[in-house]
Amino acid sequence: MHPLLRKAIKERFGKLNRLQQDAFREISSGKSVLILAPTGSGKTEAAVLPVFNEILEGNLKPISALYIAPLKALNRDLLERLQWWGQKLGISVEVRHGDTSAYRKAKQVKNPPRMLIITPETLGVILTVKSLRKYLENVKFVIVDEIAELVDNKRGAQLLLGLERLAEIADFRRIGMTATVGNEEEVREWLKAESIVKPNWKKQYRFHVLYPSSTEEDEKLARELNLSPEIASRLRLLWRIVEEHGKALIFTNTRQFAEILAHRLKTWGKPVEVHHGSLSRDARINAEKALKEGRIKALICTSSMELGIDIGDVDVVIQYMSPRQVNRLVQRVGRAKHRIGEISEGYIIATNVEDYLQSLIIAKRALDERFEAVEPIGGLDVLAHFIVGMLIEYKKLPRERPYEIAKQAYVYRDLSWSDYLDVLKVLEDARLIGYDGEKNLLYLRRGAFQYYYENLSTIPDEVSWRVFDTKTGHVIGRLDESFIMDLEEGMDFVMSGKSWTVLKIDDEARLLKVRESKNLESAIPSWEGEMIPVPFGVAFEVGRLKRELSFDFEKAKGLLEGLEFSEEELRRAFEEIREEIFSTDRDIVVESTPKALIIHADFGNRTNEALGRLVHSLLILRYGRVFSVRSQGHAIVLKTPFQLNPEEVKRYLYQDPESLEFIVARALRDSHAYRWRMLNVAKRFGALRRDAKIRRVERLFEGTIIEKETLNELYHDKVDVGKGKLVLEMLERGSLRVKTVLRKEPSKLARLNMTVGGEFLLSGTLERDEILGLFRKRLLDHEVVLVCTNCGWSARTKVARLQNIELRQCPRCGSKMLAVAHPIDAEEFLPVLEKVRRGKPLERKEERTYRKLLKAADLVDSYGFEAVLALASYGTGPDTAARLLAQYRGEALLVALMEREREFIRTRRFWVDKREKENSESKGAL
Repeated sequence: MHPLLRKAIKERFGKLNRLQQDAFREISSGKSVLILAPTGSGKTEAAVLPVFNEILEGNLKPISALYIAPLKALNRDLLERLQWWGQKLGISVEVRHGDTSAYRKAKQVKNPPRMLIITPETLGVILTVKSLRKYLENVKFVIVDEIAELVDNKRGAQLLLGLERLAEIADFRRIGMTATVGNEEEVREWLKAESIVKPNWKKQYRFHVLYPSSTEEDEKLARELNLSPEIASRLRLLWRIVEEHGKALIFTNTRQFAEILAHRLKTWGKPVEVHHGSLSRDARINAEKALKEGRIKALICTSSMELGIDIGDVDVVIQYMSPRQVNRLVQRVGRAKHRIGEISEGYIIATNVEDYLQSLIIAKRALDERFEAVEPIGGLDVLAHFIVGMLIEYKKLPRERPYEIAKQAYVYRDLSWSDYLDVLKVLEDARLIGYDGEKNLLYLRRGAFQYYYENLSTIPDEVSWRVFDTKTGHVIGRLDESFIMDLEEGMDFVMSGKSWTVLKIDDEARLLKVRESKNLESAIPSWEGEMIPVPFGVAFEVGRLKRELSFDFEKAKGLLEGLEFSEEELRRAFEEIREEIFSTDRDIVVESTPKALIIHADFGNRTNEALGRLVHSLLILRYGRVFSVRSQGHAIVLKTPFQLNPEEVKRYLYQDPESLEFIVARALRDSHAYRWRMLNVAKRFGALRRDAKIRRVERLFEGTIIEKETLNELYHDKVDVGKGKLVLEMLERGSLRVKTVLRKEPSKLARLNMTVGGEFLLSGTLERDEILGLFRKRLLDHEVVLVCTNCGWSARTKVARLQNIELRQCPRCGSKMLAVAHPIDAEEFLPVLEKVRRGKPLERKEERTYRKLLKAADLVDSYGFEAVLALASYGTGPDTAARLLAQYRGEALLVALMEREREFIRTRRFWVDKREKENSESKGAL
């Protein structure tokens, strides 16, 4: 080991732990390595220290190492952590992603670092930057962090192809890091690692699964917070755990639920903040700091806090409602007391009987280290992007060369030559590439560069849809496209505390036509699109637990050995359902009620989606399109206009297993989800422009490779046809049976699956008002600068202080032209104003800065404090503010500003890239 590194290790943490020692030995021996270890085991240092050592020992040239991390937020923490080592060792470490300024990127080209931290998408960019290419030839190591976040999606496929492109010009070793997964050998092969390094100790967890009931104390809190006593009991228990342990992370499964829970606790006067991916970077950093510095006791978060973001020591993790997957629970609870030898303690607070039983099984599987496998996926659309990228690099290539390189990647090892030729045909038809048959060469065409850079990300751009109330003739709000994707005409959904029936989905206009339904029962909450799917194994084992509980309670308790739970709560939970018929690992129950048919089936979301599509298709053949279907972890719910005979539906389940894929594929082709996916797949292929709106996209690409890829993506993400076949085979051989029941009123479990999943949803518009109040409060806390655009007087202040003062006059010169600006904008404006006052000509960028502040001043003069609110909101400049202020007032303005913020956060990368391009153009002109 190099003496500088030895000295730095001693200063940082004395000595390497066993995992780090093993990784050091394996990597230093020249191997590619996969490091598999829980949160807090020192994986990052295990990966990077041997790399730093070889950089020092061999005096390796820049860029010696690439560190690839899936999240930009993770990059921020990594940069601080790795730069500490870099400074001690004299090794330069820098970060590069979509938000990196043009100035920093230019600096990296002139003076490249030894280690560069990037996202998977950035790899696709730097491979095509001529000025960086000579440095990429020096890469000796590629470190991939949080591999489990990449394996099962197309970002991972794109990364693997990017690494194969890099392997054409550089000879490097691969080092991967991930928390424990159920298929570690496959993940090793995915990375092309030669060995796996794991800790020699078992991570200790303590899981408590709680199902509280309300007390008299909760009645009082319920009245105070305008909640049901049951919800109040859960809040009281949650806060008692925080008080007993100290610093806490409270995980929820969706962003909207995190907001609602945080607001309930704040209303109760508790020191908490919220953290999720839709918040601005500044808001997230402030929340992280507040917890780190002890100004708050708990951070309410979603998966945004799973991936190693530095928030200091956490004493306990609370999961509100079932985590739905073992891997999620372990990753989240691992954030508490994550040092080696410490026991990570986690509590799950369940909200209903199904939630409770599921939580027990997940916690038990976590204790037994029975993790879910992550399912690798390739993608022919990703392959198309790779081919164009190769041609950008080499201009011309023999036709078979991209095929040969792609097949080196794990997820393309079985790629057929015919599929490859079909992909080439799509690219040729789109005029992105050409083929010279005589010379057998592929070459680049004019539109290729735009296509390549527009499709660097495999994540679809989120577009919001307008929701139009046909009764009032007004747009009542907007919904994310990812939620619209799962809606069908005739379905009910919840928005602003009311339920609405979908009358028409207008793809071209991105408009949802609805009418109020007054039916909260079967309505889908608008955050369901974010819900984590329950795996087959977890759901099936919940079925087994229900069966064991019904026969022998003591034996059933044995299934949960090692878990911290209350026997009394388990008895109470089972008492809630034992008098009614319920599904198990050996029984499917078809329950028919006057307005809905519920198939109770413990097979998880994706398998139930396959079975639900099967039954729905067969019902449509007989009765027409009068049903809507919704599949969940433990049930399939069909909304029906009349009471169905459950025996008829039972017959539909006894189908030939081999027919399932054909029936499901036909059903999917009629769905909105299929059209939405196909649109995005076609864009990734280059067959459609990014801004294209096609009314009948499914007809356009019927029978093509684009249709094939759309179905592959749906089967991977949403519908498990393989497990669906398994269920039909079990029915065929009699290891599963179907029970039927006809009821006037739905059973307890049926009601759970029919009703809205969000327990804080009350009738009326209470939630909406509260969320708007939260948003307004955040705007009032925002720091802005008041600037006189006439004389340059300025003062930094909070928006709240401007509420009750006259904004009409500058205290220095008496001008009415006072602007409200972001501190950076104000700083840029003042020297520009000085030039104007001296009569000097302005450059193009300076002129934009000047006009921007003048317009802001004009808005403040015309609209007063409402203009201040608009200008203080994230992503709203004077032009957008002017448009919104002309249309909205009061509460409507707040709604519009909030929607604008969400839209800006989703498209921020585009605006940043556009601004950098403009800046570089103006510099070029100079």
